[in-house]
Amino acid sequence: MTERFWLAKPHQTEPKILEWARKYPQWTHLDMVRPWHHTAYAITVTDRDVPDEGKRKCLFAVPHGHEPAGTVACMNVLSQLLDGCELDGTPTTLDRERILRETLLTFIPDANPEGRSRSPEDWWDGSKYTNEEFLKFAFGIDARTGERFKRVDRWRTTEERVSLVGIAYERIDETTYVEPNRDWGSSFFRLIHLLTARHRYDQFLDLHQTEFEGSPHNCVILLPVIWDELPQAIRAISQAWAEDITTAWRQMENANPQPPCALGYTGQQRAYFEQRWGALYRAYPQLTVEVQNNHPRTPPDLQRRLSEAAIRVSVERLMVKG
Repeated sequence: MTERFWLAKPHQTEPKILEWARKYPQWTHLDMVRPWHHTAYAITVTDRDVPDEGKRKCLFAVPHGHEPAGTVACMNVLSQLLDGCELDGTPTTLDRERILRETLLTFIPDANPEGRSRSPEDWWDGSKYTNEEFLKFAFGIDARTGERFKRVDRWRTTEERVSLVGIAYERIDETTYVEPNRDWGSSFFRLIHLLTARHRYDQFLDLHQTEFEGSPHNCVILLPVIWDELPQAIRAISQAWAEDITTAWRQMENANPQPPCALGYTGQQRAYFEQRWGALYRAYPQLTVEVQNNHPRTPPDLQRRLSEAAIRVSVERLMVKG
């Protein structure tokens, strides 16, 4: 997929999402929030002539502005489901009519368009920046030290001094920035709470990227940080689902997946997830996709294809169990 079809920034994704909503009102429903100057969209696709009762349901979401491959993957899958072809015009191999008839799929392709809009790059391929330089773009630069700004759930310009605001953070008012998947004031959580109040999803796929610095791997499925505390039924489904995605990755050229494992955060970062995600973790199976970012070993199109493979496997599992 060439640069022309890499739809990741809000000036690219928003027009396409609105176009799909206009063209396919019988298959789409939009939800949106606008905390500052950009609108974050959730687009739900299903055949609305078929009652939702009995449909299998999945939520896909991309929270971080510095992790664009999941956004492009969501947009490419949406193009296949709605237009019948990939963004570059290649005919889809998805059984789109059956998927639309039997499932309900919600995509939040970019939950932080405000942060993504400030990104200096369309993608991160390791050719321009070291990982430390990249992470300064992601989390910002502390004006007092010149070092990478701390990672917190929220911060205010009235209390902190930064020389660069990180694109991982979403601005939600005049002075406040939040990290989307750690603060309930973010567009990400506002959309998730709205959607989960309306739909009983069968599974939730959270799409991320990380650097895999010092690791031979370039993709992994992370299980919830409170894995050992989850009900056995959720653990069994999640483990099988994680293995299915990992198996699909193993069949892809240049993919080197790490076996699924639980998210290893400790201390404050673990506390954020326990507080913000605990109820969701216990409600239904949830997996986190991590695909390598900012490394020549995993160029942008491979980043997109790895993310998209995880989405497709997730949809296929719904169809098998539907």
